Amino acid sequence: MRTMIIVFVLGALVIAAILLYGSAYVVEEGKQAVVTQFGRPVRFVTEAGLHFKAPFVQEVHRLEKRLLPWDGAAESMQTRDKKRIFIDVWARWRITDPEMFFKAVRTEQKGQKILDDLVDSAVRDVVAQNNLIDVVRSTNDKLVYESEEMKEMAHTAEAKRDVVTTGRSQMEEKILRGVAADLEKNNYGMGLSAVRVKRVNYIESVKETVYERMRSERLRIAKLFGSEAEEERNRIIGLTRKELDQIEGEREQKSAEIRGEADAEVIRMTAEAYSKSPEFFAFLRRLEVLKQALGRDTRLILTTDSDLFKLLKERTEGAPTSDLAPAGGATTRH
Repeated sequence: MRTMIIVFVLGALVIAAILLYGSAYVVEEGKQAVVTQFGRPVRFVTEAGLHFKAPFVQEVHRLEKRLLPWDGAAESMQTRDKKRIFIDVWARWRITDPEMFFKAVRTEQKGQKILDDLVDSAVRDVVAQNNLIDVVRSTNDKLVYESEEMKEMAHTAEAKRDVVTTGRSQMEEKILRGVAADLEKNNYGMGLSAVRVKRVNYIESVKETVYERMRSERLRIAKLFGSEAEEERNRIIGLTRKELDQIEGEREQKSAEIRGEADAEVIRMTAEAYSKSPEFFAFLRRLEVLKQALGRDTRLILTTDSDLFKLLKERTEGAPTSDLAPAGGATTRH
């Protein structure tokens, strides 16, 4: 009897544990739940914590309460000014009404697919109503260039630049309002919080033209730098030559001054020495004249009263008479 009671109690505890496990469920923070009975929703839980349901006949479906990401694929679109571009958009959405969402959509994956169609359609409509400049920029603020050279080169292009009439931010706001209106109209129980353009790119046929223009602009900047470098080089060479000429002139002037001072000192010393022994220096001058005048196969015609003849006569004194020139004139060969 006692054993039967123990078995009965243990069986009752097991059954109670199974019933408790099947009826209790936890809703995490940031989640919400839909309780269905035979596939039909009977209760919607938005508060986090421990909750209970009828075991075995009711089922819990958990849904995200926080923002959910949506990231579409890049699509080819045409702007109002006939520019073909690839545009990539992302968005953030949430489940605002779990009852409506569960009845109309049921799962988050299906919600993503609904956004694929709605966001893509809204983006196409808005892009087709605006020019490319509105997709790229939000304001007409002046562009900031990385160098003064590019700023000068783009001065003419600035005057011809397209004017932003709508802008990217307003386009994104328009897309957001359009998609939100469609979600509300169809009672999806979904809300769109943000839409942003992630990337804008040209198609391949246009991209090469854009790259070629970028390359040509860079080449023009390179040529501008080259011309400025050549101009700077010529300026430096001119300054260097000017300094060299100035240094050369100063050197010549200093050299002339030094030579003049040296010549003056030589003249002064020569005059001083000459005043002390004029005969000796007269003799030296005669020797200098002879050294410069006489050379190999030199023929001189001298008068008998010339100093040079006297010097030669003094040098040849004591020599035979036939070696001397006749009176009144003389011819000698050395």
